[in-house]
Amino acid sequence: MSFLHHRLIDVNRVVQLLIFLAFFAASRDSVRAEGFPYDAAGKHKVVTVASVSLKDAARGKAIEVLVRYPEDGGPFPVIVFSHGALSSKEAFGTASEHWASHGYVVIHPNHADAGGGEGRGVGGGRLRGLRQADDRGSEGLKAEGPDNRETNRVSGRLMGRLEGVVGGNARIDRIKDITSILDALDQLEAKVPALEGELDHQSIAVAGHSFGAFVAQCHGGVRTLVNGKLTNLADPRVKCVVPISAQGESQTFGLIAESWAEARLPAMHITGTRDRSMPDRPGGQMGDVSTKVVPFERSPAGDKYLLIIEGATHVSFGGRLGMIRGGADAAGMTKTVSLAFLDAYLKRDAEAKSWLDGQSATTWLGARAKFRRKL
Repeated sequence: MSFLHHRLIDVNRVVQLLIFLAFFAASRDSVRAEGFPYDAAGKHKVVTVASVSLKDAARGKAIEVLVRYPEDGGPFPVIVFSHGALSSKEAFGTASEHWASHGYVVIHPNHADAGGGEGRGVGGGRLRGLRQADDRGSEGLKAEGPDNRETNRVSGRLMGRLEGVVGGNARIDRIKDITSILDALDQLEAKVPALEGELDHQSIAVAGHSFGAFVAQCHGGVRTLVNGKLTNLADPRVKCVVPISAQGESQTFGLIAESWAEARLPAMHITGTRDRSMPDRPGGQMGDVSTKVVPFERSPAGDKYLLIIEGATHVSFGGRLGMIRGGADAAGMTKTVSLAFLDAYLKRDAEAKSWLDGQSATTWLGARAKFRRKL
């Protein structure tokens, strides 16, 4: 009996151990699953309207927009996305589809400098020289030799063109375009009947890439020089912003050291370790990630986030140019982390806020990116 008794005790211990291990594995899988709630497509079927014209009578201007929206449900929060210089309303379709599938109406305006599609402009072929420079490092724009002369020539010509696009009243007009669109939301509902009564006018975000990130920053409270005076052009209807590859101090963009002192809106800044920026002054050298983190670092604390994706260049975030070096999915990280941010600040989702502020987001990103917060 003693032998049998001991054997039963051993079996019981094995069973308890197996139960514990099963429970631990289930708990670990549960935690892992909870760490991935924002990367999969949402439940909504997405409808795309390729072109709608919204009129601003006061400015004597019509703005063409592309709109993506969930097929059913609502009312839905609104995101206005400002494209990069020489790009178009077609840009950043990956993030836009993702946001819309999770219950957002996404509006993409064509600004005055818009090109003919995502495959052209800053989103595509015209940046081939700049992309080659990115791949070689910051020295690529200045290096001499048979491999770099063509890159330098193309990149220099592109930089000159971009400086021309940003100059004058162009950057101010872009900021005003967003206000024009928000003033025209009733027009949008009339022209797209499926959206009638489906827009949450109290939950609005502005996102943007590159030149569009400047627009997003300014709607987040960043002040820019207008006739030599720092001016806040933010629309009070905007509740949070997502600047992707934004600018630091820049003569070109009218941004100085004090520009961020009033940037109090929640912001999700996104950049990459190999992200290049326009020169801070005409004819100057291009910036790098050290200038891209300035908006986060200079902004006052409170609901500010910074995602720095390892290896990501200026054109890695939109989704059409494939994986970055090393296989990291910059577009995937961009759409996932930005969705959690938007859910937290437009839908007031406590779980999304906890995901951002706790360890879950950092764990999910792992070595692929650095994630900083100023809460």
